[in-house]
Amino acid sequence: MAGVTRIVKAARDRLPDRVAIGVLTKTFPPELVDAVVDQAQAREQRKRSLPARLTMYFALAM
Repeated sequence: MAGVTRIVKAARDRLPDRVAIGVLTKTFPPELVDAVVDQAQAREQRKRSLPARLTMYFALAM
């Protein structure tokens, strides 16, 4: 069981997993993402679990 705990901890501590969102929000500030979404007229019409801004960050992360 100790080996499994070590693997889970190692996966959790990966640097890319910890900084990816921070780097994206510094490179593409929320105001800029919102302006692009509005210019593309791609704003969500209803309340969703993943708003347009987060969908854009998800696409950028891929």
